[in-house]
Amino acid sequence: MTAIRPPELAPRLAYAALLLVADRVVLADTFPLSRQSGHSRMRIRTSQGTQWLTVPRSHGVADRLDRVETVDDGWRRRHRGAVRSAYGMAPFYDHVAPGWSAVLDTPGSLADLTVASVRWAAEWLESPAEVVRASELAGAPGTLAEVARAASVETLVTLPESSERDAAVLPGLEVHTLAYHEAERRQAFPGFVAGLSVLDVVMNYGPASAEVVREGTAP
Repeated sequence: MTAIRPPELAPRLAYAALLLVADRVVLADTFPLSRQSGHSRMRIRTSQGTQWLTVPRSHGVADRLDRVETVDDGWRRRHRGAVRSAYGMAPFYDHVAPGWSAVLDTPGSLADLTVASVRWAAEWLESPAEVVRASELAGAPGTLAEVARAASVETLVTLPESSERDAAVLPGLEVHTLAYHEAERRQAFPGFVAGLSVLDVVMNYGPASAEVVREGTAP
């Protein structure tokens, strides 16, 4: 099965689950930027609740991700400080922070940053999927149908939020929907908050992160 998704910054857990069930993940870095997505923001747990960390960008939402440049206004320093404050006492902070810091230093476009972020998550989750970029496929296809053709997709695995659209755009293609139900887990502060990025799981569970993510796909 193949998943076709725009890359996200420290992907949410449903996205991370796709990395564990798909044989191949095509990172659609040729799709337009969307403000209501995880393309340029991530959500972490803090002592006060949650915090959104956003990467400033220089272009509008109509631009392809691989053409959107980030703005160097000190956001990397702010992100590192926020993550240290939120997860400095987490069990695996010392093991995870250097690699995540390297992701933040990824040069190039917003797509380069988010692709590096997804690959980082795939490595920590020991994902079996082949991860490729749409911009590196023949013709750098920019729509779902074009990416599916260029990647010779036969079976698509997607998420509920886009399953109807994907099935309509790809008639005749076998489409599987991965339902994800986030299970309660240990976090860096008392209580449990859902809807955080995969960074929250990795900071708290390290090598066992894949097992935690898989709990959300259990029947």
